[in-house]
Amino acid sequence: MGAVEDSARRRRRGSEATLAAVRRIPDEKAYLYQIIQTIGLGPDLETILRGIGTLVTEATDCHACLIWFVQDDRLVVRSASAPYSHLASKASMAVGEGLGGWVVRTRRSAFIRERALEDPRVVYFPEFEEERFQSLVSVPVFSRAGEVIGVISLHAVAPHEFARADLDFLEHTASLVAGAMENARLYEEATSKVELLTDLSRLAQRIASAGSIDDLLPMVAAGCRDLLHADRCEIHLLDPEERPAVAVAGPRRMGRRVVDPRLLRDRAPALDSEVSDSPEARSLAEALWGDRLTGTPLFAPLIVGDERLGFIGVLAMAPAADASSVLSAVASHTSVAIKQHQLIDWLKEKNLVKDFFEALSRGLAGSNELAGPAARLGCDLDEPHVVLHAMPWTEAVGGSGRARSRGRPRGAEGSAWRDVAGRLEPRLVSLVSGTLFDRREASIRALIPVSGDPEAVEQAVRRAHAQVGDAASSALAIGLSNACRGADTFPRGFEEAAAAAEVGALIRGGPGVYTYDDLGPYKYVLTTDQGVRDRYQERLERLADYDRGRGTRLLHTLEGYLDGRGNVVASSRALYIHANTLRQRLARIEKVAGLDLQEEDWLSLAIAVKVVKLRLMRGSATEERGDEDG
Repeated sequence: MGAVEDSARRRRRGSEATLAAVRRIPDEKAYLYQIIQTIGLGPDLETILRGIGTLVTEATDCHACLIWFVQDDRLVVRSASAPYSHLASKASMAVGEGLGGWVVRTRRSAFIRERALEDPRVVYFPEFEEERFQSLVSVPVFSRAGEVIGVISLHAVAPHEFARADLDFLEHTASLVAGAMENARLYEEATSKVELLTDLSRLAQRIASAGSIDDLLPMVAAGCRDLLHADRCEIHLLDPEERPAVAVAGPRRMGRRVVDPRLLRDRAPALDSEVSDSPEARSLAEALWGDRLTGTPLFAPLIVGDERLGFIGVLAMAPAADASSVLSAVASHTSVAIKQHQLIDWLKEKNLVKDFFEALSRGLAGSNELAGPAARLGCDLDEPHVVLHAMPWTEAVGGSGRARSRGRPRGAEGSAWRDVAGRLEPRLVSLVSGTLFDRREASIRALIPVSGDPEAVEQAVRRAHAQVGDAASSALAIGLSNACRGADTFPRGFEEAAAAAEVGALIRGGPGVYTYDDLGPYKYVLTTDQGVRDRYQERLERLADYDRGRGTRLLHTLEGYLDGRGNVVASSRALYIHANTLRQRLARIEKVAGLDLQEEDWLSLAIAVKVVKLRLMRGSATEERGDEDG
C-alpha cells in the first residue's frame, strides 16, 4: 500500500509542478479544481466545452482557444473563445490540412513558439484573423480506444509567445477532459438520434394522415429539410414513360430545369438505393441544380414493390452520418402514401368513369345529368367522339375453321388479357389525347375524341393495336362506332362498337380492328337477328342442319349466288367452283330447303341468309365458350 500511495503522491506532485510552471497561473490547485468541476457539470457538451475554453484561456493568458472535433473526414470547430464563438460548427478543414490536421495525422502535439504563419503546416483562416498570431499550440484529444477525437488549439497574438509549460499544461488538460468529452459527445449523439427518431416518427404520422398527394408532397419536402438541416429538397415523380418531373421543390425553383431521361438511366445506381456524395449522385445533382454545387447531395428512390414512382433529392451542407438512412425511411413512408393516394384516386375515377359509361351507353340520364360527370372527366359530349369496344379473342381451333370469342378470361388467359389491356390504354392515349377508358373484366370501352377526320382515329387505333405486339394483338378484337355527337347518340354508338368487334371478327375469321361500316350488309340484319322469324329463316336453318350433318357448304354457296345477283358465271368464279358444280348445288339447295330460286324474293332471301349465318356464327362462339367453361 505504501508503494501505491508513494506513486500516487509523486503523480500528484508532478501535476502540481506542471501547473505551477505556468507563469500566469496564480494558484495551480484552483485551476485543477475548476477542471474537475467542469467535467462534473454533466453530459451537456456545450457547457463542458465552454468551461474548458474559458479555463485554458485564463490559465495561459492566450488570445483564443479553439476546440476542434473530428467528424467523418473533417475537422470542425465545435467551440471557440468569445472573439470567434460565432464560427462554432461553421469553420472546418479536411483532416490532414493545417496544424490541427497534422496533429490528427501524426497523433502528436504541435508547438510553434514564434512566426506561426511561416510554418508550412499552418492553414490561413481570415475569419480567425491569423495574421495577428505569433505563437500556436495544438494537442490531440484521445478516446478510450486510442483514436484522435479532437484537437485543442491555443492562439497567441504578438508579441506574446507560448512556453513549453503552456504545451505541458494543455496536454495535461486534454488528458483530463478526454473522457468527459467522449462521454458528452456520445450522450449528445444518442440524444440527437432519439430526437431525430422522434421527429421522424412524427413526420411518418403526418405522412400517413395526409389527405391528398397535393398535401403530402410539400409536407414531406419541408419535413426532410427540417430533419436533415438541408438547404434544398425536391421530390420528382415519374410519368408512365419514366420521365421525371418536379412535383414539389423547397425552396421553389426560379425556373424549370429539364432532366434528360437518359441521364436517369445512366445514373440508375443513384436511384436504386440511397447514396450520398458519390460520383453518380453528384452528377445527377448537377443536372438537377446546376454545376456550382456546395454541399452533399443525397438521393433516395420512391419504390413500391417493383414499381418506381420517382425519387427524393436533398442537398445538405453538413449531413449527419445517418442522414442517408433517415432519407431512406422518409422515402419508404412517402412511397407507400403516394401509392395509396394514387390507388384511392384511381378507384374514385374508375367508379366515376364506370357510372358515366353505364349511364351514357344505356341512355339512363339526360344531357343535364351527364354534364357534371362529363366535365369532371374532361369529356365534351357535344363534340364528336368514336366509341371503341375491345374484347379478348383466340384464333380458330384445330382445322374446324370456326373462330371463337372468349367470355370471361380465366387463369393465365385472364392475366394475359389484363396485360394486353394495360398496354393498349397508354399507347392509345399517347396517340389520341383525351381518350377516356372503362376497363371491365372481359372488355374495354373507350370514348375517343375526333378532332378532325374520323379516319385519323381509325388509323391511330390500328397503330396502337399493332404496337401492343404480335402475340398480344392477335388476341384482341377491336370495334369502332360511327362518330357520335350529343348524349342521345351514344347508346347506339356503344352498340355499333360492340357489334363491330364481335361480328367483324366472326365474318372475317379472326381478330383485328373493325369499324361498324366494315360489317357491310350484316349491320342491317343485326337488329333482326333475335327478333323477326320468317319462312325463309326456317328453311335456311334446314339447309344449315344439312351442312352440319354432311359437311357441305350449301348455305355459303347460296349466299355467294345471291351476292352475284344470279349470275352463274360470276358467282362460280367468286366461289372458286365450276359453273356446273354451282348449278348442281343450287338444285340440291332447292330440294333441301324447299325453295324455288326463280320465284323467290331475292332481297328478302339474301337478308335471311345473313341473319341465319350471323346466328350460326354467334352460336358457334357460344358453344366454344361453353366447352371451355365446362
